[in-house]
Amino acid sequence: MLKELRAQAGVSSFLSRHNSNPKVAKAEQLLGVRTAVLHLAPGNMSGFEVCQSRSPGCTAACLHFAGNPLAQGGKDRSRINKTLFFFQHRRRFMDALRRELANHARTAERRQLHPAVRLNGTSDLPWERIRGDFGTLLEAFPEITFYDYTAVVERLRRPLPPNYHLTFSVKENNLAESLEAAHRGFNLAAVFDDALPSYFLGMPVIDGDEHDYRPADPKGVVVGLSAKGRRAKEDTTGFVLGGEPSALAA
Repeated sequence: MLKELRAQAGVSSFLSRHNSNPKVAKAEQLLGVRTAVLHLAPGNMSGFEVCQSRSPGCTAACLHFAGNPLAQGGKDRSRINKTLFFFQHRRRFMDALRRELANHARTAERRQLHPAVRLNGTSDLPWERIRGDFGTLLEAFPEITFYDYTAVVERLRRPLPPNYHLTFSVKENNLAESLEAAHRGFNLAAVFDDALPSYFLGMPVIDGDEHDYRPADPKGVVVGLSAKGRRAKEDTTGFVLGGEPSALAA
């Protein structure tokens, strides 16, 4: 059945290979966590919007466009196909993803690793509210730790499932929302173009490139990320920061 669903969507898999992202792979080596990631087509690339609070800066610097340019066409097609399947055939998409998550959890258990999943690798959807015939994926797999970055502050104003960890993304135009997220007890994530500052917005900065498993971060910190890909490194919008947020607008 899973093979048939993948064929209907036009993809070889819905979740990425666990070691396809070097930073994700580090978490397995350092923390014993095996993470799989769902990558959809970012923004409205597919014709459907999956990043409700995206800014001009994060749109231009999106990680979707980092990596080997020769592989970009195949990556675009796969992620667009998955996104179209999600919006146009929701029940079948959720069934396929449920089956892949079950396989992921079993593989992690066999390897004596903790299963983790990022459902928003290149999107920002409210998975705590998206339901299949079995409820939400978070409810269906309490043994999996789900985690994501989000820029939708409204998601932080509602109770989250105990197995879902969110980190709020700082952008060039969301200073007020970032401060609200910090006040609500969520860590922030910000992209820097140079050496990480010791503090940002009055909070200590940690190196977010050491690994990707954000639930292991201490509370009350800013996760500092390096600019990745040509688009991010050439950013002029203020999304990629150089220090304190003098360019951020409330």
